[in-house]
Amino acid sequence: MSGLFEKIGWKPSMRPRMGKSSAEERFTMMLVSSRGRSRSVGFSLKTLKVLGWLGLTAVCTLVSFVTVYRANRKELVELRYMRDVAESQKAQIQSLQEQFSVLNERVRQAEMIEVQIRDMLNREGIFPQAYTSGGSATLPASRTSPVLTYRDSPSASRLMRTEDMGRALYGLGAGASSLAEKAAKVEADVRDLREEAIEAVAFMRATPSAWPVFGDISSDFGWRVNPFNYYSREYHSGIDIAAQWWEPIAAPADGTVVFSGYKYGYGWTIMIRHGYGFETLYAHCCRLEADWGQEITRGEVIGYVGQSGIATGPHLHYEVHLWGTPVDPTRYLSEEVLEVSHSVR
Repeated sequence: MSGLFEKIGWKPSMRPRMGKSSAEERFTMMLVSSRGRSRSVGFSLKTLKVLGWLGLTAVCTLVSFVTVYRANRKELVELRYMRDVAESQKAQIQSLQEQFSVLNERVRQAEMIEVQIRDMLNREGIFPQAYTSGGSATLPASRTSPVLTYRDSPSASRLMRTEDMGRALYGLGAGASSLAEKAAKVEADVRDLREEAIEAVAFMRATPSAWPVFGDISSDFGWRVNPFNYYSREYHSGIDIAAQWWEPIAAPADGTVVFSGYKYGYGWTIMIRHGYGFETLYAHCCRLEADWGQEITRGEVIGYVGQSGIATGPHLHYEVHLWGTPVDPTRYLSEEVLEVSHSVR
């Protein structure tokens, strides 16, 4: 046999080799059921690669979706938290605005009382130290409600940071509480001042500080020579103010008429009780204008100068009694001369 091979020129080393098939390599997957039935599924390498790439893409997509979902869920939780915080801060802001509104109204009421006190004291010519510079009873704070400004940042909502807002609200709340305490103290001070002012004005209105008539004092208060008996002395319980007949006599203070009539020696006389222990007497009148029990205001005409009773000439005998004791009227008389408007009845 080997000789034959040599004759035809073929050697064992020249055995033809099996070349690679041009057919595509395929894979087969056998599926066997529990009943013994089988089924085979065949697919090529290219299909396997496609399925692999599709699976990898699906896995990457799923991972990306899960990542984005978790991030969105976290952001949603943060947004819900921020919404709850914003609602809470909104309620705090509304509460602060209401507090400042109440404080503004309290300040306005205190200022109205202060204006009333000023007018009342100015009418009496009183200007107490409480209203000098640095002593005005006003609130040491602005009367405007708080305005919260937001930081203009490039963030989506452009809101002030939560912690900054919380600190701002806490500071405003503490400021409102402090301001409320100061407002309460100022209100108490204003009320006390008003009561003191009313009392001071009432005392001033009851003090006979104005001249009942305009004229010179012809006889002083105290011991003097008897004008009808130069050899004796007498105690003069008032002052004599020289004036002309029918000169109107004005009440120097508010009060109530407790006597209006004729007194022996005094002639036609009027007595007024003013309060705070003050009473005044006006004697030697030619005519009386006020009646018993009549309420008299300062500057109101109560009679006219005359010479009734025991008198050496037309004048007004004027007395001031303090708790029932005659005192020198000049202790209370000021330079004020009342302008009176009278109508003879």
